Amino acid sequence: MALEIIDVHSHCFLSRAKSSWFGEQLVPLLAEGLRHMVVVGLVNTHLDSEGKWAFIPRYIDNQGDPLFFEVDNLLGLAEDHAPTVVPFVDTRHLRGDPKELLPKYMARGFRGVKGIYLADDRNDLGVSGYPDTFGISLEEYNRLEWEIFAFAAANDLPLLYHMDVRTHGDVTKAFMADFPNLRVDFAHFGISRKALAYLFERYPNVFTDTASMLPHLQENPKSYRDFILRYPDRVCFGTDTNLYAPWTTLDYIRAVKALELPEEIEQRVFSENPRRFLGSALPA
Repeated sequence: MALEIIDVHSHCFLSRAKSSWFGEQLVPLLAEGLRHMVVVGLVNTHLDSEGKWAFIPRYIDNQGDPLFFEVDNLLGLAEDHAPTVVPFVDTRHLRGDPKELLPKYMARGFRGVKGIYLADDRNDLGVSGYPDTFGISLEEYNRLEWEIFAFAAANDLPLLYHMDVRTHGDVTKAFMADFPNLRVDFAHFGISRKALAYLFERYPNVFTDTASMLPHLQENPKSYRDFILRYPDRVCFGTDTNLYAPWTTLDYIRAVKALELPEEIEQRVFSENPRRFLGSALPA
């Protein structure tokens, strides 16, 4: 049986005007086995030309909407490259009540939700904190993020969430205690595999992914191999690929294969675990 590969974590930053070019870049990825890729697209209705960068690492080469309002570009790319591109709405710039705003984006065709916990500027991305940027309290910010979890849980949607589960362990545990059955992918091995293991032991629908972990997979393959073998049903294939450089997906495919996992476990990472996490977000 041909290998099916599902990438649960990539980013847009590309204009639909480059759709034909992107289609050409997809050809070798499809030949390698890629069938679906979750692509997250930003919304931004309040930040100006400088403030838009508050939550975006400066190394990003944005080739899409100059203000990071990626809805039209991403939904267009998803239409052009169906069923490969699976669009998720990225909430990091969302200003307002998620339970009122998110249904509007889902109605337009988004299939899941992406969030990132930015309580302050002490984060692994080196970006600004949401409360300071928008002038709200930490308590109000936590309520807004809680609403994102609540919306995903109420609508049986997969939630891709960037959270340092060690530094913000109390918040993570509180969210999961309220939504124990939510399908959530705490990306990048939760920034802490030890803290993530605590969640794995308690919540059957908590996942993680290999996104942005390429140098770690290459430098310490045994450690990550052992972790995947310990939790073979929880690790999903992800890349953090930006659509303007889709060929980096091949590097991740090779890195996961280089772990020399048992064939059954490799298949879980590439396909079965992503399917369990994504559920009905995947095209029929």
